[in-house]
Amino acid sequence: MGILLLPAFLAYAAAVIYGAIRSYKVIELHGVSLWLGLLLAAAFICAIVPTLNVYLRFKDATSLWAFDVPISLLFNPIAAVLLVASFAVLKSHWVISQPLPLPLSVAATGVLLGISVGTVLGLFFAEQLAGLDQLPRTH
Repeated sequence: MGILLLPAFLAYAAAVIYGAIRSYKVIELHGVSLWLGLLLAAAFICAIVPTLNVYLRFKDATSLWAFDVPISLLFNPIAAVLLVASFAVLKSHWVISQPLPLPLSVAATGVLLGISVGTVLGLFFAEQLAGLDQLPRTH
């Protein structure tokens, strides 16, 4: 399973680093402002999405396979689409010659950071938060 899970985890970890660097640049350029509020709101909302998805998917389960939660977090189609879309928005200046509007750039940075941080933290804590750690495991 490590052959599948490790590259996906590394991709999310790279997204966390990239999102953190972009967030730092937003804070450095604009300080405490409306843009910081937009960044934090988008990041917080999107950080909840992966854990909420795991909870809703497995809340009625009577047992779990050992890798159900990590696979559902790392290969979540909603999170993957949001992650790719936000990265595409942030890199759209490669395609069009005009600079990206600031609200769109800040929101895309918040989505990228939130989804990646939510997924990485969810890998370690989602089972405890959702109460899934009491379910029997099948291997």
